[in-house]
Amino acid sequence: MANVDYKGAIWRPSPNHEARTAPISFVILHGTWMADDEAALNRLSDASAKVSCHYMICADGRIIQLVREEQTAWHAGISAWGSIERLNPHSIGIEISNPGPASGVAYSDTQYAVLEALLTDILARNHLTPAQVLGHSDIAPDRKDDPGAHFDWARLEALNLAAPWRPYPTIDDPLAALRHHGYRGADKDILAAFQLRHLPTHVSGTLCPLTRARILGHERA
Repeated sequence: MANVDYKGAIWRPSPNHEARTAPISFVILHGTWMADDEAALNRLSDASAKVSCHYMICADGRIIQLVREEQTAWHAGISAWGSIERLNPHSIGIEISNPGPASGVAYSDTQYAVLEALLTDILARNHLTPAQVLGHSDIAPDRKDDPGAHFDWARLEALNLAAPWRPYPTIDDPLAALRHHGYRGADKDILAAFQLRHLPTHVSGTLCPLTRARILGHERA
């Protein structure tokens, strides 16, 4: 227990970490996309895999801490948001156990409740805002789609634990608005990333009329 940063966590250390070289500026949410908790934890602790996270929320709601927050975990990989590239040193990574969207398995109410408590604690201790909570698909849109279209971002937004999309009144180009917001990458990739989070029933990577209206704030009430 002495090793954990969050009092509700269980310590199960991973060798996959290094010294933190930048202040904590983001919390990145992931889906494990693995069959079960143990498979995910084994991979996150496998030195040859070179991946890890700070926390993993299991299917039953247990929180496992694998890396101390003062250390850099290897969860973001090749990534960017705004002017920052390679977000590992800048972030805390939270994996949420889920076999992936193709499985049809939803994130559970228990997992959301635990995540909400963990985020509340992390944001308060690190003086972070809801806008600094991102998904893996936000920061690596060319290669990642987690935590997935089936993740309920609106639930976090309602609790001020993530930021809803807010249009930029002075920007009338949807792609320019996405890049101003922080998205980096090819047009189709950042459109898909936006849709995964803000239009999860219309994930196409294309600038359809609904996506354009959502980005620019032209939706009808």
